[in-house]
Amino acid sequence: MGGYTLRFGIGLGAVIVLVGVGPTSSHAQGAPAAAPVPALGDTVHLGLADAIRRALDENPGLQAVAQQAHAADRAAAAAFRQHFGDVQAVAWTSRYGDAQLLRPMSQELMAGGLASLPFAQDQAHYGLTFELPLFVGGKLVALSHVARLKADEASALVEGSGWQIRANVTTMYAAAQALTAATAAYASEVASLETTHARVALMVQQGKRPDVDLLEITDALEEARAQLAAADADRTQMRAFLLALLDYPPDQPLALDPLPNDFPTLRADGVDWNTLVQHATPVATAQLRVEQARSGKQATRADFLPALSLRGNLLEHAGSGVAGTFQTWEMTAQVSIPVFSGGRTVAAYQGAAAAERAATLTLRQTQLQQRAEISGALAHLHAAEIALDAAAKRVDAADEAARIQGVRYDNGAGTIEDLLRARTRASAAEAFLAKSKGDVLGAAARINALVEREIVR
Repeated sequence: MGGYTLRFGIGLGAVIVLVGVGPTSSHAQGAPAAAPVPALGDTVHLGLADAIRRALDENPGLQAVAQQAHAADRAAAAAFRQHFGDVQAVAWTSRYGDAQLLRPMSQELMAGGLASLPFAQDQAHYGLTFELPLFVGGKLVALSHVARLKADEASALVEGSGWQIRANVTTMYAAAQALTAATAAYASEVASLETTHARVALMVQQGKRPDVDLLEITDALEEARAQLAAADADRTQMRAFLLALLDYPPDQPLALDPLPNDFPTLRADGVDWNTLVQHATPVATAQLRVEQARSGKQATRADFLPALSLRGNLLEHAGSGVAGTFQTWEMTAQVSIPVFSGGRTVAAYQGAAAAERAATLTLRQTQLQQRAEISGALAHLHAAEIALDAAAKRVDAADEAARIQGVRYDNGAGTIEDLLRARTRASAAEAFLAKSKGDVLGAAARINALVEREIVR
């Protein structure tokens, strides 16, 4: 009887919960605000559009990625502002074993003789120091550019993750609804088999049917009950995944609207898939990494060039037993020329050049992979549309076949195997129809996520 029972399942391991959000998050630039969580006993009613909107606005993982993008933007701003130099207020105090000169010796101090020099055992010094880089071989420019490219990459990931989360919510929502339909189909099959089991048991007692008919129905009934329990467990797990993605407790009661009767289709006019591939987040971020590697190589090249900086200080000096304070200032222009570094600079440049070549090859591989994934997604959408059309016809045919086999068995013209097979096929057809609807929605969302456009709608 194992060949007659309904088998329906969804690969839960294939569902990936992404933690990235687009700029649509309402908390992208500030501290995330906690969304109001319904009481545990209250049922959350959601449609597919509501679920997508909720995930984009409230998922903590999505908000975390948005905050990471904001952090990268501020890091880029900090890197650029190194061009403006550095001013610091400094102060220190000292106590010596014997009196020491309070301030550096100068011609003016020496005019009065050594006895007039300001000596003090307890000293305090305070003032301002500054340093301004005038030329460092372009290293600051290159590093600032790298930081800005990283910020651009983080922003691109935020945008792309928004589309990925749309696809994940759609897939989970459709899977939850398909598993609900499968559970209902199993429950209907169990109820039908229980009715048949009771009727055949009475017939066996009356000698109208052989014992083997009752044994076969018992076997089919118990297997259907096991399948019902497994489908219900899968449905519970999928709903928990969906609730977690929407920032609800996993045991929150949830009511989902039925899947729509109108399904997205690919627009008839031509689509430039190659252009869409170039603008998709994976390719865009790979291109940014090539630019980052190129700027990193320029930064290491700067280590071969001289560096020029301007330094200075303005200080006040006070000490015990010395009347008043002494003020000194200093301006220094410093040039440093790299002469020998043990080969460290050359090795660093060679490593940066290799990183640039690796990033270029990775970009090429990413472009090929994206094109392959789009080709596969288009094929899956076409197959899902064919399966959906076939599933609707299959439901009508299976229901009619089950009705006929029931009449034939009641009249003694059919066998129990034919009846069980027909009923199982009818239940499987109902579950397959729900799964086909989810497959179409999931395939459409996958294409849109890959190109980050509403291509299929």
